[in-house]
Amino acid sequence: MNSLKKLILTFLIIFCSQSFAQYELVSKNSFVYPEVQEFGKIKHLISLTLAKLPEDAVEEASSYIYAPLINYEVLYGLPWGFKVYGNATTNWITFHLSAGPKWHYQYKRISIALGYDVAYVYGRLFKFGFNSKIKGWLNYPNITLGVAFNKFTMSFKADATFITSVEQFNDDIEVGTDRNRIAGVSLGVFVEQPLWNNNYVTLAFKGNYTRLYYPAWAVFPTWDRYNFIPEVIIGLAL
Repeated sequence: MNSLKKLILTFLIIFCSQSFAQYELVSKNSFVYPEVQEFGKIKHLISLTLAKLPEDAVEEASSYIYAPLINYEVLYGLPWGFKVYGNATTNWITFHLSAGPKWHYQYKRISIALGYDVAYVYGRLFKFGFNSKIKGWLNYPNITLGVAFNKFTMSFKADATFITSVEQFNDDIEVGTDRNRIAGVSLGVFVEQPLWNNNYVTLAFKGNYTRLYYPAWAVFPTWDRYNFIPEVIIGLAL
């Protein structure tokens, strides 16, 4: 009986230690999961975002100006639970550059992060009969809650979009301006799991409820109302 108890106890210790090591490894190599990152450690994420635009916006423009968003994101670890986040996104006619601090708190398998990003948007469309341009500044206060399982992580990220200043031009004539107001909110669900070695795949669904979806500035009509725009995100964390 004593031998059996020792065997069971040994098995439980090994199982628990392996499970702990697995989820810790998964959390440390995930990108969106808000893990407290070592000082000086750098993480990278390359992803593709596909969005479904409102039907009334699509009907007013030709389909050739649509393109998926290509994203490059980076995290740099700082002391005391802080990180610096950077992002570069483009669909070839629009460029979106953002950066900001994040603060993380982690308790075992659960982690939370608070962040604030500042972004500059610039877009030009001088083909297919268009002569349009957009430029402006946006702010994104955000919060992320993550849970680490043994073989994958799941994170929930919510953020708001605040317009500092956005201007649109047609033939160098200003046709629209927007300043100092909330443009919308979004909520995303991200699942990350190992693909090979320390490279992880990221799959996500994100719902945007917004009056300004900047990637589609060239096709949006002049009306000002909120729209629900879903996104699917596929990424690779390096």
